[in-house]
Amino acid sequence: MGMDRQRYPPNWAEISRAARERAGWRCQWCGAAQGEERVSLAGKRYQVVLTVAHLGTPFPDGRPADKRDKQDCRPENLAALCQRCHLRYDIDEHVGHARQTRWRKHREAQLQAGQLLLFE
Repeated sequence: MGMDRQRYPPNWAEISRAARERAGWRCQWCGAAQGEERVSLAGKRYQVVLTVAHLGTPFPDGRPADKRDKQDCRPENLAALCQRCHLRYDIDEHVGHARQTRWRKHREAQLQAGQLLLFE
């Protein structure tokens, strides 16, 4: 799933850079350094890329926050994470989007094959 830049503030590049700098250019969860070479479980080499995750940290007054609110850029709501940790954190969203994509492609294939959809 790509990043929908329209959901983020116009100065997201500066905000995300500041978050990565605060973290010392290391993943705040596993400690991997930006640009460090790693080996995946499948044995493939890759370079660590730090991303910035929205955590959904509650507001100081106790109000709940939503990790999907990309406008909430409070420093305590952001974490610099390697791509692996960020994917793990957002796995529920990725699984949901994948399911939606599979269903959409299945439906499109049925329609192209001339199948009539009686129930939706």
